[in-house]
Amino acid sequence: MRSLVEQLWERKPDAARSRNGALPFPDRVLLLVLAYRTNLTMQQLASLFGTTDSTVHRVLYRLAPRLAEFLGPPPADRRELRVVDGTLIPVHDQSRTAKSKNYRRSVNVQVVCRPRDRRVVAVSDAWPGNRNDVVVYRETPGRSLPGHPRISGDGGYRGCDQIRTPRRGPDGRIIKDRNYRRFRKRRAVAEHTIARLKDHQILRQCRRRGEAINHAVAGVAAPHNLKLDIR
Repeated sequence: MRSLVEQLWERKPDAARSRNGALPFPDRVLLLVLAYRTNLTMQQLASLFGTTDSTVHRVLYRLAPRLAEFLGPPPADRRELRVVDGTLIPVHDQSRTAKSKNYRRSVNVQVVCRPRDRRVVAVSDAWPGNRNDVVVYRETPGRSLPGHPRISGDGGYRGCDQIRTPRRGPDGRIIKDRNYRRFRKRRAVAEHTIARLKDHQILRQCRRRGEAINHAVAGVAAPHNLKLDIR
């Protein structure tokens, strides 16, 4: 936690004038981490920290984009294998959601990870949940990760030249050979990485509006890559 406070302090020093009821900077970072972990309401967070709803909202509004910046650009090594998979996140902001296969108003977020160490390489902006994975990938990570020769994905990415998918026979069925068994292990890494990110309740159901879901996904993924303790 101390390392995370120091990193955020370097990004955004606490130079603003203090307000009545303002929190010390370490407490603000703790508030942001707790908000991501538990997804409590503004009123509940304000009660825990002995402050007001407006202060909680101001802290989240200012620090969330800074934490999201830690994800940074993807590694440039073209030899590293990358695995992409999509996840649906229920979001209360209906202006950016759509009913999806989980029968809820959700957004589709693409997560690209590195199987070697389960590092999150990139995350996409949130798209409506009724968009196919291949469509979202082409318009988001597909533009920021152009020309990478080793990207693997499941059958939902068929037709995307940038992504390797399981081989299929003339009948359209997957050929379950040795290569397919290796592919399943790689896909499992992506699914486990997404499951690890969803330990944070905000990625199970986001109440906040606007760009909050994009900041939350990047903000949750980045500290894991930097080996910062956010528990």
